[in-house]
Amino acid sequence: MFKLFLSLVLSLLFSCGQANQSEVKEEVLVVADTKAELVVEGMSCQVGCASYIDEALEKIDGVVSANVDFESKSCNVSYDNSLISEYNIVNAINTLKDSSYFVSSIDVEILKMIEKKKIDTH
Repeated sequence: MFKLFLSLVLSLLFSCGQANQSEVKEEVLVVADTKAELVVEGMSCQVGCASYIDEALEKIDGVVSANVDFESKSCNVSYDNSLISEYNIVNAINTLKDSSYFVSSIDVEILKMIEKKKIDTH
């Protein structure tokens, strides 16, 4: 009886120790804190060009959403400016399809300022 009790207690102790060991995964939270409106030249249609640019932008880390309109030649991009800058977005568009497209103007609006504070840990 004592051996059964002892083995039960030991198994609980060892299994509890294993249950507490879990992997800690860091997740990067992408926040759309900046919006850019770009004028994109060189597009020839909505289905091919505009959709292609839209899909390419949305694959970039830090871009939350992109909406490209062929008729107005506009491209609205919401992004996290701590992960990507408007210069990276312009460069991404300008290098698509052997530089067939180019950004002729850009207007950037910061939607939310994120204040960084230094914390004294001593």
